[in-house]
Amino acid sequence: MKTKLLLITLAIASAGTAFSATVTKTGKLSTSETWTADNTYLLDGYVFVTNNSTLTIQPGTVVKAKVSSATGAAALVITRGSKINAAGTADKPIIFTSELDQLNGNLGPADTGLWGGLVLLGRASINSRSNGAVVAAPIEDQVEGFSVPTEDVPLITFGGTDDADNSGVVRYVSVRHGGAVIGTANEINGVTLGGVGSGTTLEYVEVFANKDDGFEWFGGTVNARYLVSAFGNDDGFDMDQGFRGNLQFLFSIQTDITTDSGDKAVEWDGATTPLTASPKGKTTISNLTAIGIGTSGRGTVANTAVNIRDAVEATLVNSVFVNFAKGLDIEDDADDGPNPVPAISNNLWFSHLAANNTAAGLNARPTGAIDASAYWSNAAFNNTIANPGLRGISYTANAGLDPRPAVGSAALTGATAVSGSGLVSVAYKGAFGATNWAAGWTKLSRDGYFDPASAIVPGSNGKLVNIATRGFVGSAAGQELIAGFSITGTESQTVLIRVVGPGLAPFGVTGTLVDPVLELYSGSTKIGENDDWSGTLSSTLATQVGAFALPAASKDAVLVTTLPPGGYTVQAKGKAGATGGVIVEVYEVD
Repeated sequence: MKTKLLLITLAIASAGTAFSATVTKTGKLSTSETWTADNTYLLDGYVFVTNNSTLTIQPGTVVKAKVSSATGAAALVITRGSKINAAGTADKPIIFTSELDQLNGNLGPADTGLWGGLVLLGRASINSRSNGAVVAAPIEDQVEGFSVPTEDVPLITFGGTDDADNSGVVRYVSVRHGGAVIGTANEINGVTLGGVGSGTTLEYVEVFANKDDGFEWFGGTVNARYLVSAFGNDDGFDMDQGFRGNLQFLFSIQTDITTDSGDKAVEWDGATTPLTASPKGKTTISNLTAIGIGTSGRGTVANTAVNIRDAVEATLVNSVFVNFAKGLDIEDDADDGPNPVPAISNNLWFSHLAANNTAAGLNARPTGAIDASAYWSNAAFNNTIANPGLRGISYTANAGLDPRPAVGSAALTGATAVSGSGLVSVAYKGAFGATNWAAGWTKLSRDGYFDPASAIVPGSNGKLVNIATRGFVGSAAGQELIAGFSITGTESQTVLIRVVGPGLAPFGVTGTLVDPVLELYSGSTKIGENDDWSGTLSSTLATQVGAFALPAASKDAVLVTTLPPGGYTVQAKGKAGATGGVIVEVYEVD
């Protein structure tokens, strides 16, 4: 059903619960508790959920973390036996970010390592220790880099014998600007999963601008789907120590920033010592779309899509790789068993370096025991070297990123059927078909990286809708102008929101607010704001929907965003006690 946009309220009223308290959390949480969306929570150092407790985080809750590193790095750790219930929704995602984040795009891809990350630890089996020590089963290990007193070592320990272990639910969660350095060449991953069992739910999770890997699995059996790793300084998805879950619908985009840059989209390790450790690492990845660094910096020489090693049994199918210098780096100690393994088939590969778009050119390790060039030269593998025709690739917040395959793309059809725990068969290759499931709830979406069209279903017959109302903004608290609207149906909708004051001058309107501020709320949570409008996107969309043009450099406020179904309010405010009239407009973009 086509989404519709309806104005439901308009009033001169106070924002009410828009202002929340900040609750600081530190140390051990030994009883179950709930973090609510009407507060902001501040992590100060390690925060451990212990004693078989459950931490429930309401949809729309914002969790911030102190800027920190080394042994004082802020991180949330769900210890073995305890659970997290972070079940956000598409319209109310749960956000983990730095205390410096104003949630308005003030932090970008270069802002990494500001705090630690989210760590889940479980009792599922692992096959080796990161330090290579050979120990008796059941094997246990500790999260790398964490420094705790001896009595607290159990709080950072993972592994065991319960492969069905349940560490809780992480759904519609965005983890931003983490990866604090906690030791020499040792940073925290955006989301760390140590010995996490198959009873755990991990889906619709974004890691944005992390200094280390986006996601890393250390053993365990948890399946995961709908994951986004954006602008990290290492790998997008990393597996080690006998991980045996399956992963589907993954999106990775990398960039080259200052002295740091993205490394592999996937780093696939099986064990440390010995390589024959049991249980053997065995994972299927299906429907991954990975965008490499491209032409900047290391993207011209060293950026490789997939690295496989350490006796892992890897299956990679139905995926799309573009803008990597090299396609595969298969090391001598990768498992090359009877099937053959690694099983890499039915994928699309395309380098931005034309000379590398050959079987030999995409092979990153031509002298290895496994000749990766065979994956392209042998037609039996059905790996195609061709431009996948993504709708738009961009590394900046200019609304140019659209990772869906364009009409006519070879990625839209031809996916092979998949089977296994957590996997479903679809017709298309890559993470996306006709719709962008990452639109609306991710930072990529809310900060304007995605093309607004990426959230619109092709062939939709909806009409453009102009909702406008005029009102007065007073100087006192409670005299803001608040307009409400709702998005109904089942599809996300891109909207153009404008608070216009000075832009009314060409029409002879006087007494307008000279410098309005726009704030967008979902319930009591602020999810977007704008002060002074700028950029070609706002002008282009205004023309598209038939809105009047705003004067260049006027201080009107404009926000373009993609929102899932739900109710929203727009708050128009003045600055420094300024008063005056404004028009609040909401346009449906189609």
